[in-house]
Amino acid sequence: MSVIPFILAAGSLPSLISGAPVPYLHSRDVAGATTLHSFAERDSSAYTVFGGNGQVSDGWPSIDNWLSSFDDMFEANKDVMSSSCEQWGVPSTSEQEMSDMSDSIQSVAKSTGVDARFILAIVMQESNGCVRAPTTNYGVVNPGLMQSHDGTGSCNNGAVQNPCPADQITQMIKDGTAGTSEGDGLQQLLSQAGTDDVTKYYVAARMYNSGSVATDGNLGQGIATHCYVSDIANRLMGWATGPSSCDSDTIGSLTSGTGSLSSGGDGGSSATSTTSASPTIAPITSVVPSPAPVTTTAPAPTTTASPVTTTTTTPVAPAITTSVAPAGPTATAATSSSSAPVYPQAATSCQKYYTVDSGDYCLQVEAKVGITASQLQDWNPGLDEACSNLWLGYQYCIQA
Repeated sequence: MSVIPFILAAGSLPSLISGAPVPYLHSRDVAGATTLHSFAERDSSAYTVFGGNGQVSDGWPSIDNWLSSFDDMFEANKDVMSSSCEQWGVPSTSEQEMSDMSDSIQSVAKSTGVDARFILAIVMQESNGCVRAPTTNYGVVNPGLMQSHDGTGSCNNGAVQNPCPADQITQMIKDGTAGTSEGDGLQQLLSQAGTDDVTKYYVAARMYNSGSVATDGNLGQGIATHCYVSDIANRLMGWATGPSSCDSDTIGSLTSGTGSLSSGGDGGSSATSTTSASPTIAPITSVVPSPAPVTTTAPAPTTTASPVTTTTTTPVAPAITTSVAPAGPTATAATSSSSAPVYPQAATSCQKYYTVDSGDYCLQVEAKVGITASQLQDWNPGLDEACSNLWLGYQYCIQA
């Protein structure tokens, strides 16, 4: 079913297992545009890293730390929603569609008992609110706003619907929240979380993304997108734009948050949290296994894992149904220590690589590694002119 300024969906579990390419949602041009909103609770560009098991005592936000109003949270994300469909070349989410989405989230929240803010956070993590987000299929069909498990709601399932009907928007929200006949939604996962306090939301988010929680309860470990739950917690606190400080290479080693939060009333004392390891801006490897890279006929959109009911066991990779093209060049020990696959069109003379992680976009990568836009594209000629098609989990050449 998982940005700067937009935070893209994390990539489906099957996609991560297969090593299939996951394109990003945003071009170089729009990636640097940040709109700030004024909220008393929190600056919408602020990000706090949260590591560990999701408990308030370990520095995670209580419900009182969440943005208090669903309407304010929705308003903060509208700028992202309005341009999030650009990656797929489909019409942007309109004001009417946003209004229908808001109504649908609040209606489904009432019928399922799932907090509307939590539903919205998952929507933004999965699709950035693009009502015409494509349906993907890597062994499991993941359609719509929430990239649900075999859901029926979609406005881009073989044919693009514009406008996206209100009933389809509602169905997408129902599929992801109430679940489908094939897979659990947020409602079921919250009940499986094993706790009645705010921690259940963070545990449910981990299961929605990866299908399981690490045996020690650390929400930054396991497979799929390591920063997914930290991102969700920040979204709930009002984060809508701006850089992420979460490092997927170290988040699993953290046992608490990196910031100080005042306590809420849902089961935790105030905590000033520290990290057991400091995130860096060095190139990060993401969770992609060792098999050679594969490509599909068109890069798959950013999606996240279909929810399953297991809470402690490691999911088994499903059968992959994508067509496989010949593998591209692979990194050698002399040039890369990462097990991630190398971008197939990277320069064969490449001396140094960077692995694309959740939240990366071209301007950010170029700034991190100290290269120009023309160098990135010269050394990775498969990138389009707007640099809108980075693949999650692949190594790109940054020195040749």
